[in-house]
Amino acid sequence: MWVLLTRVTMPDTKSGRERKGRNKRRQLENHLARRELDADDEPPEPYGEATDAEFLAESDDAAR
Repeated sequence: MWVLLTRVTMPDTKSGRERKGRNKRRQLENHLARRELDADDEPPEPYGEATDAEFLAESDDAAR
């Protein structure tokens, strides 16, 4: 008689979920720390296009 064996996995345990959560938190903290260290010292300058300013100025004039 042939018996089909199914894959038996470990049951989900509270300690396993907690350990996985700690590992993910550690990965996120490492990622954020690495990103902060790699960042520029100064924030980038605000980028404003002249076309946007003209469009906004025309819209303000039309509303008055």
